[in-house]
Amino acid sequence: MTKFFSDYKDDAHNWITLTSGEYYPDILVDACELYKPILVYFAQLLRTSNSSADLLENISALKEQWTRIQLARVFRKYISPELPVEMLKKKTQIKDIIQKFGKGFRPINQVQKHLRADQYPTK
Repeated sequence: MTKFFSDYKDDAHNWITLTSGEYYPDILVDACELYKPILVYFAQLLRTSNSSADLLENISALKEQWTRIQLARVFRKYISPELPVEMLKKKTQIKDIIQKFGKGFRPINQVQKHLRADQYPTK
């Protein structure tokens, strides 16, 4: 007899997550350390970009896909939370994204001010 996912509906909560996870505030320090190289790289790009749209174009110009996607995720958090990460993964859509969502981007000078120079040093 073949079982279907719907057959597990009554006890699905037991199958969705097989291991327990950690709560976000408890792992913030570890997460910052783990992602520090990406955050430092983001800070470098942020300091050398003239606008939020320019920053997104600089991120999208990167060849290494994993790094580009991680930086796009940080961009989303700092500059445009309404953008879906999936949309940011497509380099060919960057101009369209800027045209459609650019007015809602947080101004780069605000982001630069919030990201303290000593928080993610460039060296």
